[in-house]
Amino acid sequence: MKCVNCDKDAMYEYQISKENSVLYCGKDLPKFLDARRRAGLLKITEEFKEAKESALETLSASTTESIEEPKPVKKASKKSEE
Repeated sequence: MKCVNCDKDAMYEYQISKENSVLYCGKDLPKFLDARRRAGLLKITEEFKEAKESALETLSASTTESIEEPKPVKKASKKSEE
C-alpha cells in the first residue's frame, strides 16, 4: 500500500468513515493527525507493524548482548601550589 501523496509505503491509515480511508507515510501525515498518532489512536498499516516489530526485536537483541559494566575512571589529582 502506498501513500496518497507520494510513492513511499504507507505507515498510517486515516479512516474517514467505515468505507473510506486515506493512507499516509510518516512524512506526509497531516499535522492535524499528529496528536492522534502520538496517542496511538491512528491505525497503522500491516507492513509498518511488521517492520516496527522486526526493528524492536533487533534492537532488544543487540542491547542485551552488548551491555557491559563501565570501567571506573580515575580523576587526576590536583597538585597544590607551594
